[in-house]
Amino acid sequence: MKSQDFLSIGNEQIELQDFKAAEKTFRAAIAYDSSNLIYQNQLALVLLSVGRHKAARDILTRVLFKDSMNVGALWYGGLSAFTDSAGDFREAVYYFTRVVSLVGKDSPQFFSAHWFIGKSYQNLLILDGLTYDEVSTMLASYTLYLKLQPDAPDFEKVSTFVQHIAKIRPSSNVKKWVNVPG
Repeated sequence: MKSQDFLSIGNEQIELQDFKAAEKTFRAAIAYDSSNLIYQNQLALVLLSVGRHKAARDILTRVLFKDSMNVGALWYGGLSAFTDSAGDFREAVYYFTRVVSLVGKDSPQFFSAHWFIGKSYQNLLILDGLTYDEVSTMLASYTLYLKLQPDAPDFEKVSTFVQHIAKIRPSSNVKKWVNVPG
């Protein structure tokens, strides 16, 4: 099988949600060419899709060791940190912040990464609390997302949240703010 065939077949299997077949395809692709980081990223995506976050993160860690600016691995690392039940929203912020610095402003990943940064910080505001600077980053990320996606289905919800937090946020002398809804 040719190198391009693995990718097109595996991606089609992902699209059809045939994750077992896609995993088999990308494992065969990696056996064929272990230096191809795209195959490894796609295998990680398959594993994330079936909830095998630890296995996916192990692969992504190896990819990032070889190429610390690999946008695919950073993106999937951020998704894993954000969606895993044992996930880490601060880790998600780390990954998506790196993605923002590497993709063009016209990339769909640019506005999506800002949404993930904003939402991760929003979750942390309730769970763990945020510093004044982190609240500022959350508001800036969400504001940029809203500017880039004026027709987003969650536009009103995010906009209302941003306005509310901007109005009630404590001053910069507060070390950490936990905003418990209710």
